[in-house]
Amino acid sequence: MEPWEAPPADLTDPATVALYDELPIWSAPFGLPLLDAVELRPGLTVLDVGCGTGFPLLELAERLGPGARLHGVDPWAPAMERIRAKVRAWGLEGTVTLHVTTVESLQLQPASIDLIVSNNGLNNVADLPRALASCARLARPGAQLVFTANLPGTMAGFYDALGRALDGAGVVDGQRRITEHIRARRRPAEELVALTRAAGFDVEDERIHGFRWSFASAEALFRHHFIRLAFLEPWRALVPEEARPAVFRALPALLDRDTLRMEIPFTCISAHRR
Repeated sequence: MEPWEAPPADLTDPATVALYDELPIWSAPFGLPLLDAVELRPGLTVLDVGCGTGFPLLELAERLGPGARLHGVDPWAPAMERIRAKVRAWGLEGTVTLHVTTVESLQLQPASIDLIVSNNGLNNVADLPRALASCARLARPGAQLVFTANLPGTMAGFYDALGRALDGAGVVDGQRRITEHIRARRRPAEELVALTRAAGFDVEDERIHGFRWSFASAEALFRHHFIRLAFLEPWRALVPEEARPAVFRALPALLDRDTLRMEIPFTCISAHRR
């Protein structure tokens, strides 16, 4: 069968419906500049670091077409099952290999990868310099690295309100807790560029992007499924247990309309292995 003769998708097939929502809305704004920055050509060997449930891993597999070989690495084992379902549904068997581990522990041939991508994944590793060194070890000379990462200004209005709530509840080290929390998760763009260069890559392009998440109320914010998945528990951990009722009951009055329009700045970095 020629590619143009493929049958249309069956919109009554439960498998098609189950896989229609390809990625979280959180991931999409980061991923679009990443896909624009990737240098596509047939036959690439690709590594997606922190592939989650399969984006941009499977999107790249489809855009690169037959002959490409893609590896996805992520310690999140249950997410790999969803990727496997997509691989079967989209006919990508033999193209995609999954590794349930970290990039630092990944056992692939050194200098075997042509393209490494990470969509808001490298900034969540435990040891970023070590992870970047692992990417450099796996990359062929001239291989491209493209990754996105949200920046320290992410949800700045929320953290300002949380700091005021901590102060109001008498938490003496509240501001320090917030500063350390942000520092551990969101490095400045210039630091990301410096670490990438130190690992053995030449950075050709670094661009700042951004988007906004808006909520009608603090209650809507705290009930949102992705906030509960990725943010709420770290926010709770910033507040001593005995102060949590006072802090979180005070927050709604401090989160006004402007604060609930939360800015998410991020960078997209493109580099090549020296």
